[in-house]
Amino acid sequence: MSARHHIAIVGGGTAGAASALFLSRAGHRVTLFERVPDPGAVGAGILLQPIGMHVLKKLGLFDDILAHGARIDRLFGTIPGDKTVMDVKYLHYAPDAFGLGLHRGTLFSVLWNAMRQTDVNIRCGVDVSRVEQADGRVTLYQGDAALGSFDGLIIANGTHSQLRGQLDIPVVAKPYPWGALWAVVPDNGMTDGVLRQWYCNARQMLGVMPTGRAWGQSQRLLSIFWSLHGEALPGWRNQSLDEWKHTVLQLAPIAPLLEHITSPAQLAYASYADIIMPRWHDRRAVCLGDAAHATSPQLGQGANLALFDAWVLSQCLANEADLPVALAQYSRKRKAHLRYYQTASRWLTPLFQSHATFGSGLRDMSLGLACRLPVVRCQMGATLSGTKTGWLFGQLPLGESD
Repeated sequence: MSARHHIAIVGGGTAGAASALFLSRAGHRVTLFERVPDPGAVGAGILLQPIGMHVLKKLGLFDDILAHGARIDRLFGTIPGDKTVMDVKYLHYAPDAFGLGLHRGTLFSVLWNAMRQTDVNIRCGVDVSRVEQADGRVTLYQGDAALGSFDGLIIANGTHSQLRGQLDIPVVAKPYPWGALWAVVPDNGMTDGVLRQWYCNARQMLGVMPTGRAWGQSQRLLSIFWSLHGEALPGWRNQSLDEWKHTVLQLAPIAPLLEHITSPAQLAYASYADIIMPRWHDRRAVCLGDAAHATSPQLGQGANLALFDAWVLSQCLANEADLPVALAQYSRKRKAHLRYYQTASRWLTPLFQSHATFGSGLRDMSLGLACRLPVVRCQMGATLSGTKTGWLFGQLPLGESD
């Protein structure tokens, strides 16, 4: 059933690079356009879930990732007074399951090093600004200059993609008012095996996550993230670093980690948005990764969903020779999985990042108790794993080939 196509990919992040690898290895001709002239390994920590590891094993890249990552067995969060609010363990999903804290640049480096060993035509420093579909072809442009004509197009250039809006698909893009300050510091072992969080209502949230080693480095790292409303960012920049540290230390005893932060420049602010689409394909074009379904990072699924997007798309193209039909199949196959995680993220986020006190109060009273109920904690473990496709039933069978 499979046919060989010339596929253009816009965006060299997780979804784009993984798609390029899968499709090139399957015999498709792939051209990848990346806006950045010299893309490199940058970023703070991400959480790789069992579903993401499953895809990296399919690509034969998991050993390199595992060697650089930090194993995480538990997500544990408390409020002042050391009352447990969140306690989710991967073993509640499967006895041998775990998460992997990873420097974002490590995932980038592993994917790009593998991609450079294939026949993928990588064109960096090219900002694709327009897409046209006509006569069974997709033509890309940078300004008025045509970049080429292709059988199909994968749009994987992130949350703020301008190409997504040029497709015949309704899109709702809702920026989240809250974001987070991120920093990477040396790992002193204080949260070994645990993604540790502290909360005060929903207005303050601090997290510390083991992040493993940056690509080519030996120092093990921790990622620190501090929840912050976007409108509060200018005020944060105007206050002294010591003032901020004092606020953090009132919530969590992480003074040894904060000693490594000596300049505001070490803290980068990340903002998020909710991207909602009824489907992800339009004729010969398809959106993947954050360009298709960006959410808040509350469930730690961004990179994992992007990897699984790439895997499912490769399977659809392998099973169906007609490219538009294959892309329609992709949208159908991804619907339940993506809808679950988008909805769950949307509902959970105000409980952890908002000015509301009622929701966080309800969270503080009920969530810790729920984590001790066997049925609920199994569902929470499965949600964390990245495999859920429904609220009560439905789960991706990672032990199988598809």
